[in-house]
Amino acid sequence: MRLGASHRDRALGIGSLGLLLCLALVGNAAQAQPPAQAWTPGEPLGLNDVGSGELLWKSEAGLIPLPMVRTDVELTVTGVLLHGEVRQIFRNATDETIEVLYAFPLPSRAAIHTMEMVIGDRTIRSEIRERAEARRTYEKAKQSGRKAALLDQHRANLFKIAAANINPGETVTVVLEYFEELAYENGAYELRFPLCFTPRFVPPDDAQPLASPSVDRLAEQLLAPQRSVRPPARVRVNLRPGVALDRVESTSHAVSVHESEEGYRISTTESSIADRDFLLRWTSLLEDRPSATVFVEDRDDARYALLMISPPRPTSEAGLGLPTETLFVVDVSGSMAGPSISQARQALLAALDRLRPEDTFNILRFNHLNDVFREGFEFAEGDSLESAQEWVRALSADGGTMIYPALMRGLNLLAASRTSRAQRLVFLTDGAVSNEAEILRGISERIGDARLHTIGIGNAPNEYLMRKMAWFGRGLCEFVSSDGETGNRIDAFFSRLDRPVMIDLDLDWGGASPEQVYPARLPDLHAGQPLVLYARIDSSSRGGSVTLRGQSREGWLEIAVPLQDAVAGPGVATRWARAKVGSLMDSLHEGVPAADVRTAVIDVGLDYGLVTAYTSLVAVEQVPTALDASNAVRRAAALPMGGTDGPLRLRLGLLLGVLGLGLLALRLRPGQ
Repeated sequence: MRLGASHRDRALGIGSLGLLLCLALVGNAAQAQPPAQAWTPGEPLGLNDVGSGELLWKSEAGLIPLPMVRTDVELTVTGVLLHGEVRQIFRNATDETIEVLYAFPLPSRAAIHTMEMVIGDRTIRSEIRERAEARRTYEKAKQSGRKAALLDQHRANLFKIAAANINPGETVTVVLEYFEELAYENGAYELRFPLCFTPRFVPPDDAQPLASPSVDRLAEQLLAPQRSVRPPARVRVNLRPGVALDRVESTSHAVSVHESEEGYRISTTESSIADRDFLLRWTSLLEDRPSATVFVEDRDDARYALLMISPPRPTSEAGLGLPTETLFVVDVSGSMAGPSISQARQALLAALDRLRPEDTFNILRFNHLNDVFREGFEFAEGDSLESAQEWVRALSADGGTMIYPALMRGLNLLAASRTSRAQRLVFLTDGAVSNEAEILRGISERIGDARLHTIGIGNAPNEYLMRKMAWFGRGLCEFVSSDGETGNRIDAFFSRLDRPVMIDLDLDWGGASPEQVYPARLPDLHAGQPLVLYARIDSSSRGGSVTLRGQSREGWLEIAVPLQDAVAGPGVATRWARAKVGSLMDSLHEGVPAADVRTAVIDVGLDYGLVTAYTSLVAVEQVPTALDASNAVRRAAALPMGGTDGPLRLRLGLLLGVLGLGLLALRLRPGQ
């Protein structure tokens, strides 16, 4: 018997109702499920591939991300000094007592001095130890059932914390404090905080980075989610500039700005996520800034000083007027796909527009391979310039990131040119590679008289590598993170490159009797680019002045910096120690024996409570509180923060859907 129209309509209606209920309930379940519930293991990755700060469950199968509640960042800025507190809150959503690993990025100039781990109602504070000793202390505590935490430096701007004996359902809060100083360029301050970490491309046969001791193996694995992790993040800045501001803005996040008598309170919106660096800039209403700012901190052993000396503005907009020979090296690897390659194209086109007809140029693009626009350098005029612009507009991103071969080829091209022009290499990349040490060593050995300038591209570039490449190349560093700002920032950047204000710098400390000053090698000073110095001075020195001398376009120039006008600044000694460690680590790329560097860095780290490549913070509770031994479990994390009724909704929705489809098929079966 065949169905009549009304019966078919009824069957279709029942089946459709079942499907709609299925879709509604499954949809509600998907919305009710927290992100971690939908997580499924993917291919194993190394620590170079960690994204945002994540708590990783150390299971036998690998390191599995646990549910994250939120990230809170509190940054207090006084003048040019910054004190940061990073608070990340997680929950052990498994039913096991587990060991976890927490990986997170920080600014490359951050000096970590404090770590606390709050687990339940207990606060575990840390102390500094030599790295191997800290690891032994941690392992002993783990075996005895006591909660313990260990903070190591994995790379210069990537750190990791291990925590043992976390009981089921316990909330874990990791609190880190660090010191840093702000970047000040061309009349504006810039604050950059990394909320995520771009995965690093590991070149074939990449050696262990010099900054990472052999005990820190990259072979540690984690199971990454098949979709990207985008945890919530909140950043608050307490800005106390001491002067009225003309403009406060963030080009990375939506923020609210509230002004009070004490300064400014800047906060990200509740919907912010950790998928890009947080960037904040502000400018002062005062146009004629003082030539120098000095902060000091007195300790029993010495007086520590931080000096920021701003060069005068050039009196001639024409600059030195010397013709230049510029090699642009642009990254077109897969990590640059999307907005980054668009920003790189815009930056490169803006840079080409800045060249003068008497300047010569060439362009080298690279991924896992590299090639050049022309075999030799050409004048920046006519058909050559137009052809170069068309070549740049056609750039696309794909493949691996092999910076080192491209860098070596670029330096060889400059060396073979034998020109009398001022040579410069401008490197545009996100720096997403793991072999920083090899790259920096290559620059140190091959740079010659050329200058190497870097432009960091994208939402989360490798700030450490970008700044260090420029430092070893005696050049400048700039960052471009959005299409809207590319033209203005590149134009200002090349304006500074074209007009060095002071060269051949020398410091006279008068009667201040400095014991150690960093950097020991003074760079050229460009317009809008201050010189930042860290000094340890004899504790008896309370007056006098420091004099910076150098050659300018107008002749010999001197800038006096009176020390008696210094302002007390917390953390100056820690900043000096961080600068000394940086100088010691840089010496690895200049042939200093690794054993000598290691010994010296350990001494500084222990004396000043500083996390380094060879010193770690370790925290151990006094009484065992683990409910069981830290077990290695193979399954993924369960529901965070108490769970939901999503599984029940899902099963009910699927059941109704199957019933609806079955009824529909029965009613429409041929012959019925």
